[in-house]
Amino acid sequence: MLHSAFTTALAHYCHEHDRPHPGLVVLDSPVVTYRDPQGDAPGDDVPMTSAVLDHFYRNMLAFPRQVSIFENPDPPQDVIAQARTHRFGLQESDRAGFFPARRERRSSP
Repeated sequence: MLHSAFTTALAHYCHEHDRPHPGLVVLDSPVVTYRDPQGDAPGDDVPMTSAVLDHFYRNMLAFPRQVSIFENPDPPQDVIAQARTHRFGLQESDRAGFFPARRERRSSP
């Protein structure tokens, strides 16, 4: 979560002060807590409260540029209604991964 806060704050700063920035932020698992690879057993993650998660996602809706968030838990329903979301999975109705499967790609003219 701290890395996400720093990364988005840096992007805000660059945007507001006319500094160079690509305008894109990619966050991988920002709401998953850190687990020491040596010490903690699987499943010993400390869960974040739903209020923290909800505020995080709602704050990302107001981000002035593009942000891509790769996360396992679903965002709140009101955020899903306002954001473009893609569910990756193995079910027939799910998208297989970040890049569309060959059958999902548009054919070139």
